[in-house]
Amino acid sequence: MLEYARIPVGRMPRTSRLIAVTGALGLALGTGVLPVPCPLNLVTGLDCPFCGGSRMIGALLRADFARVLDLNAFALLILLPLVAVVLFAMARRELGYASSHWPRGVLGRVSGYALITAGVAWGVLRNLPFEPFTALRA
Repeated sequence: MLEYARIPVGRMPRTSRLIAVTGALGLALGTGVLPVPCPLNLVTGLDCPFCGGSRMIGALLRADFARVLDLNAFALLILLPLVAVVLFAMARRELGYASSHWPRGVLGRVSGYALITAGVAWGVLRNLPFEPFTALRA
């Protein structure tokens, strides 16, 4: 019989819980069971960088990839891979293969600033009121 501590999932409880919670929330948002309106859109009428994200998850669950890109390409191309990388880094840290969840030093700062810049740029571009940027709205 295997010991619980030898099973990798048992050695990474935080990562396992986060994967379970993230998966459950993604399913709830994507299927429409948990509708969450965007506060920025409700107050200002502008789309935030994440607007259309829950509908994008729903289209992803239905394997409607054309609709996924139409709803929120930023979330698909930047945020979903980022979530996967962070979860992988968390697992590596809990298993003792890395010292932190995020790269340290210059790489960490540049990565963080690049993500923030990309999010702000996407948020601004998708709210510009003229073509071709109006096609980016959710």
